[in-house]
Amino acid sequence: MAGRNFSEAVQFGVVKSNLERNNGIIQCELCGKQIFSIGECHFDHIVPYAKGGSSTLENCQILCAECNLKKSDKELKDIVMEEKARQFLSGKSFREENKPAPATIPPNTTDSKMTKEKFDYIVGKFIEERGDIRQIDFSREYNHLPGISYMVKYYGTLNELKKAFGITDISLNWNRENIAVALRAFVSAHGKITQKDIRKENGLPSINCILNYYPEYKNFTEIKQGLCDLDARGVWTKEEAIIEGKRFVSQNNGKLTQKDCNSANGLPPMSVIYRLFGDMPTYQKAVGASISKNIYVSEEEVEEAIKSYFNGKERVVESRERFFETFPYGIDVIRGRYKSFDVFAQQFNITVLKSKKAKYTKQEVDDIISDYVRSGKPLPKHHDLSKEGLPAASVIMRYYEHWREPFEVFQALYEKIGG
Repeated sequence: MAGRNFSEAVQFGVVKSNLERNNGIIQCELCGKQIFSIGECHFDHIVPYAKGGSSTLENCQILCAECNLKKSDKELKDIVMEEKARQFLSGKSFREENKPAPATIPPNTTDSKMTKEKFDYIVGKFIEERGDIRQIDFSREYNHLPGISYMVKYYGTLNELKKAFGITDISLNWNRENIAVALRAFVSAHGKITQKDIRKENGLPSINCILNYYPEYKNFTEIKQGLCDLDARGVWTKEEAIIEGKRFVSQNNGKLTQKDCNSANGLPPMSVIYRLFGDMPTYQKAVGASISKNIYVSEEEVEEAIKSYFNGKERVVESRERFFETFPYGIDVIRGRYKSFDVFAQQFNITVLKSKKAKYTKQEVDDIISDYVRSGKPLPKHHDLSKEGLPAASVIMRYYEHWREPFEVFQALYEKIGG
């Protein structure tokens, strides 16, 4: 169980949230006083630790030193009520406060059932903080939103939900003319456009919106060609891949390897080859190229290599990376034959002492990256994450919009609070 003290990752999350809510400054959650350094504040348990409150992000808030001493083990809402009572008795009028303050906790929190009342509360708080809500927000774990099935159940569509919460959906203003203008303007400014660029933050409609107004296009490739005036190749067919492969082989002494498969050589990328042919050797056969021996190997050859590699010794390896440094066949061979390294290791009774952690919680991701940033190391490259003992990019992006985001925000935080 976590101790009384908040971890650095939790403190960081609370500071970041406070900065976002208060336009770049840090304020006491009780009195609103601006806080200028970490020495002037306390990280406080909303539900007191002495009453069973946990040391988690959801139960942490920033108070100035004066309010923290005043709070003791009282609930924050009790202090607020006491302060309001004192103000009322001193003659202060609350008439100007037309809207009641939002509830401290959502209704019926002890009930695990997701009611519409609870759904509206959670979504309303999210919109209050962000100003908008997108369909993808429901699938991001770090947003702590209910599943999108509840949105469909209670509102039917995202547009209906937005209307209910007073959000004007700009997609309703798109038409054929301004869609084309927006796309060409983006290409003119950036020189190119990718599918990841098609989002509201860039002032562009969604792919579905474009296809709705331009039904003559079937995919993003056709959108690039027809609306952006960009030269984009269509979807590869098996026949086209063979024709281009034979052309390349005839010009390169009968050779064609994985590294040759790219648009610069007029060849389909490896993702297309795997989709159309299953593996590289099959494609090489189809175009008349020499077969890569280190890829096209039989299961018998792999088995012989295993026997030779361990030579009767216990089949234990330090890590997958160290194993492939000296094993005669690479990871592509193993994946091609056994689908994954884990299946391969299980089949041949190989024990890996250092295997990658299957799943990280957000707290673990934050703690690991926090320690990395505090060590003073520079932002790692994408391919260096595992080498540095960090979670993979795909793991980080379960909790963040981009894998670089937590590195950048931790760095900014430590600079702001003086390390």
